[in-house]
Amino acid sequence: MQLVGIGLIMSSCTLAGFAYDGYEGKRVKQLEQLLMGFEVIRAEIDYQLTPLGEALERASEMTNDGVNELFANFAEKLAQNNDIDTKRMWYCAIDDSKRKLSLKDEDYKVLETFGTTVGMLDKEMQKKNIDWVLSRLAQKKDVAQAMYERKSKLYRGLGVLVGLSISIVLI
Repeated sequence: MQLVGIGLIMSSCTLAGFAYDGYEGKRVKQLEQLLMGFEVIRAEIDYQLTPLGEALERASEMTNDGVNELFANFAEKLAQNNDIDTKRMWYCAIDDSKRKLSLKDEDYKVLETFGTTVGMLDKEMQKKNIDWVLSRLAQKKDVAQAMYERKSKLYRGLGVLVGLSISIVLI
């Protein structure tokens, strides 16, 4: 019976380490998807002269990992046009997508800055706003990637070691 308990403790601690490692890896992938989505939006607005709603739909089609829902939610809210304030629509789209995203608060703050001026400026200012968001997201992705590469094995190994240490104490 004691061996079963030790086995359960070992497996749960190991799984916890792998789960946290997976969360951090998913964050890096989602930041990459956000970068790609905003680049699509910038290209659509700048070169195709596409309206914002259609650019968001195209960005939604070209992304995945929950990021597509963020862009799709915002495009849907713009199409419904129930609210005049696009900033509020963007914040609602972020809130609706939070359960699917593995981002940190600092990442959401960068995303929220996009909503402060979206839909209120001319094409050049929109492009500058998107460029700023892209640069900030690229910085966040680079830092997250470096941290993930450095600490990925640490999280997994720490889960195993904690499980072992608890098991040793119980014996």
